[in-house]
Amino acid sequence: MDSELKEEKKIKQEVGNLIDKARIINFSDAVFAFAATLLVLKIDIPEIDAAQVSTQLGTVILTLWPQYLANIISFLVIGYYWLSHHAIFGMLKRYDSPLVWMNLVFLIFVSFIPFPVDLYGDYMNVPVVVVFYTTSLALVGYMLAIIWAYASHNYRLVSNELGEKQVHYYLARSLVAPVVFTLSIPLVYIHPLLAQLSWLFVILGVVVVNKIYKRKKISEIEKTSL
Repeated sequence: MDSELKEEKKIKQEVGNLIDKARIINFSDAVFAFAATLLVLKIDIPEIDAAQVSTQLGTVILTLWPQYLANIISFLVIGYYWLSHHAIFGMLKRYDSPLVWMNLVFLIFVSFIPFPVDLYGDYMNVPVVVVFYTTSLALVGYMLAIIWAYASHNYRLVSNELGEKQVHYYLARSLVAPVVFTLSIPLVYIHPLLAQLSWLFVILGVVVVNKIYKRKKISEIEKTSL
């Protein structure tokens, strides 16, 4: 029985060694960059008669402000998730197949964001569109929290020197954005703008989590991921 467990552990270690950390990080960064770049392409190019460009261009550009707003919000959210992903994966000491597949699902959700952004930019006052957009953003955050919960459970893929407090901190921080997005969904049916304003609580939530866990100092292990 002991020999079987040792053999199984050896196989898992060999699989982990075959997974190149740099390739996983580089591929993830590429998907984030692609999603962020695609946001700009979702802004509709105004169609103006050449003879009227000088007189109408300014007005037409201003009418596209909902798309600019959707772009800015989505870019900030993608940037927030990228920073969280970078911090979490920087603290992983080992990789295994389940983690790689979970990361691929996470990246699918990230790459999907530009689609609801396009809808949100055109129909940000339509409740079902706002719910669809909000749900898409929340799914990314929940998947990242699942990845960290899996990797940190019983120090499966992280160093046991990290400390239980740090483990709980990163789980709580990963959940701030998706929880705020989820709680904002009922507000959509009161007024979409109210739900959108509630997204600012992501900032407040991060501040509160930092205060609860007294994140004035970080460990040497965490410094290597920043």
